[in-house]
This record gives sequence, structure tokens and C-alpha cells, in this order.
Amino acid sequence: SILAAANPIYGRYDKTKTLKANVAALSAPILSRFDLFFVVLDSCDDPATDLRVAQHILQVHSNSAQQPKPPFELEQMRRYIRLARTLHPK
Repeated sequence: SILAAANPIYGRYDKTKTLKANVAALSAPILSRFDLFFVVLDSCDDPATDLRVAQHILQVHSNSAQQPKPPFELEQMRRYIRLARTLHPK
């Protein structure tokens, strides 16, 4: 199974155009590899909501202080890899 996503030309899906016209960067041979196409439209026309969503995304991805702690320390991973290299399953 393959799942792919594509952004329309100019960032907005034009309902008056065909799917192919909206994603013109994808050639016919590439499009022919997919059996189903689903168009997902953002119907929110409220600029305040769009601004809040954009600010949240920027805050989450730009604040390095809030990066999640990795589940293992680097030295733990090195020990695990050394151990795994000694095993030879049949």
C-alpha cells in the first residue's frame, strides 16, 4: 500500500479545476500508480482560527526547550548495540 499527499498549485485547491490541474506537478505516469484519490479541503474560512493554528504549529516546532526526552541515554543505546552484535540467532 502507498499513501501519498500533494499540495495544490498556489497552496489552495481550486474547485473549478480538475484534480490533475490542481496537482500539475505530478505527471500522468505517477498519477496512474494510484487507484484512489481523496481530496481533503480545509473549509475553515476564519482568519482568527487559522492564525491560532499557525502560531501553535510554529511554537511547537521552534521551541527547542520543549523537545521530548529520548527514552534511552546515548550510553544505554551503545551498550545495547554492543550486546546485539554478540548475538547470533539460528
